[in-house]
Amino acid sequence: PIPSPAPPPLQYLLEPLHATIHTQRGATATLPCLLRSLPRNYRVKWSKVEPANYQENIIIITNGLYHKNYGPLSPRARLRHSHRYDASLTITQVALEDEGRYRCQLVNGLEDESVQLTLHLEGQDGFPPSPQLRPGLPAAAWRGGAGGESAGGVGPSCSTAWTEGLDWCNAGWVLEGTVHYPIINAREPCGGRLLLPGVRSYGPRDKQKDKFDAFCFTSALQG
Repeated sequence: PIPSPAPPPLQYLLEPLHATIHTQRGATATLPCLLRSLPRNYRVKWSKVEPANYQENIIIITNGLYHKNYGPLSPRARLRHSHRYDASLTITQVALEDEGRYRCQLVNGLEDESVQLTLHLEGQDGFPPSPQLRPGLPAAAWRGGAGGESAGGVGPSCSTAWTEGLDWCNAGWVLEGTVHYPIINAREPCGGRLLLPGVRSYGPRDKQKDKFDAFCFTSALQG
């Protein structure tokens, strides 16, 4: 058989870090959809895909300023909007029938592109990691000493914090010895105004001599 052609690379949307979002019945779940840039005139449409009949049920449509909800999910669905590039969908009081595949589609004139995510319900309660910052030290000082579950947070955790709205110009260590910082609003002290938002890198640094902050992630913050 002739293989299907690869989809064109995304121009406006960022690929999600995780294609499956795990949640529990009765919880609040967020399906991430992030824009790497803002087209002049665009719409974002969220829909739930029903594979059995190839039908898409529209949930919400937005142009960045206004939005309109549709269908049975309407009372429990909203846009997260933690920053202007954030078109993520938040569903409250998750029910069993919410499980399934969702699509975030960006329409820009005659062009469109989309990302798909799966919402999966689990039986056990869990707690998402949350970022906590500590003062600058060499990388070796952070290993095992941040008081959390993951010291000197790895790259995906830093990216997750960025998608949730973390805009932090102070660079921090990640585990393999590189240094990063998440930026939403481009500005001169943070690499300049011309760079796109995202997780920026200082590249490899000397773990013994160079001093930076670190992003520590823990599921139980006290004090």
